[in-house]
Parts: sequence; structure tokens; C-alpha cells
Amino acid sequence: MDDIEKISLEQRELIGRSPIQLTSEQFERLLLTPQANIRTQSSVGVHGHKFGNPTPLGLIAFLLVQAPTACIQLGWGGSNAVANAVLIGPYYLLGGLGLIISGVMEWVVGNTFPSVVAITFGGNWLALATVADPAHGITLTFPDSTASPEYNKALMFYFAFWTFLTSVYFMTSLRSNAAFAGIFFNISFANGLNAAGYGELGNGNEIVANALFKAGGAFEFVVVCVTGYLFVALMLESVDMPFRLPVGEFLSHRNKAKLS
Repeated sequence: MDDIEKISLEQRELIGRSPIQLTSEQFERLLLTPQANIRTQSSVGVHGHKFGNPTPLGLIAFLLVQAPTACIQLGWGGSNAVANAVLIGPYYLLGGLGLIISGVMEWVVGNTFPSVVAITFGGNWLALATVADPAHGITLTFPDSTASPEYNKALMFYFAFWTFLTSVYFMTSLRSNAAFAGIFFNISFANGLNAAGYGELGNGNEIVANALFKAGGAFEFVVVCVTGYLFVALMLESVDMPFRLPVGEFLSHRNKAKLS
């Protein structure tokens, strides 16, 4: 009877845990969430069905819209802000739809931080696409279209609050790895410079505004490089390559004792 009770207790303990447990290093690299959650996370879902890692989807959806945007903002190839109109479709379908799908998938597997990040960034690309889309006629409501001070001041406030948000993301990403933190560190500067650029544009200082936008584009391009590196690292991990790209885990050794 004691043996039966012992087996029953062991079975209940196993039921309470996921049948597949990731090591702390694997979890940080794959799901990019705080170490404190490792006991409640796994790659196995309801009834033992495995879920894929949604983080690479969010990274590549972001990368494919942020990269051309940064290049245009830097003026490469003789491009200017008018060229952003070509990206309205990608803003909707990659930046918006792709990131929101990724965010919902992150929520399903229990990753709060990546879920919030992906969904808010997806909403951001949808918002920018809506503003730029001629079908909505938003710019027509202003007397001087995109040159109107009111239009640019509104965008100044929008990017200013995004600077606050990405700064919070940077602080919380310090619980994951250096690559993830590097993305938010640089995009916070990019958002701040873009906010300042729209402010100067609203004040009529076009030369100063263009300089600020170009500086913001430089930080955005750094974000693109780090995002691309992290995407490759996670894709190599997903197919179990015999080699890995380091992403600079922060807290693996510090919390190992707490997790054991």
C-alpha cells in the first residue's frame, strides 16, 4: 500500500510538471524570458502536443520592415521619406500581422514579456501604415499635409512615448540576454531621435530635423544588425545545429542555485 501511495504521489508530481524540461541556458536562448519562470515554461502544450518557438517569427517580421525603413531614413541609394509609401503593404502584413501572430503565440506558450513586445510592435507598424496609407486620407485633414506643424507635433508625442516604452523594455530585457537588450537599447535612442526630429520639423527647422532623422536611422540600422544576428542564432538552435551563436545570456550562472 505504501508503494502504491508513493507511485501515486510521483505521478501527481509529474502531471504537475511539463513532460519535457528545458535547461536554463536553452530556455534563455529559445524563449528569451526571465529565468524565474523556467519552472512553469516548456515547449510542450496541452495533451502533450509540442509548440514551436514563436520568437524567430516575430524577429524576422520586424526585421523585414525595420531594415528597409532604416535604409530609407539614412537616405541610402538616393531614397527619401516618400519611398516609405512603398512599404505600406509590408507594414500591414509583415510588421503588423506577423508580429501580432507571433505575440499571440508567445502568449499561448506563457511568455508574457515577448508577447507584450511583439503585439505592441505589431500595433505600431499597423498604426504607421494607417497614417501613411492614402486610402485613409489622414494627411488630407491637415492644411499643409505632412508639412503641417500639428501633424509633426502629434508624431513627436507618439515617438516620445514609444521612447518611454522601449526604455522599459530595455530594463526588463536585462533578464534575458545581451542581444535582446541591445535591440531595445538602440531602438530607444532611435525613437528619441525620431521624436526630436518630428518636433523640429513641426517648428520649421527642416535641416535639423533631417539630421536627427538620419541619426535615428543609424540607431535603427544597429537594431537591424542585432535582430538579424539573434534571428540566425535562434534558427540554428531550432534545427539543432552542432554549433551555436552566443547571444550573451545574463543570469544563467546567478540563478542556477535558485532554480535547482
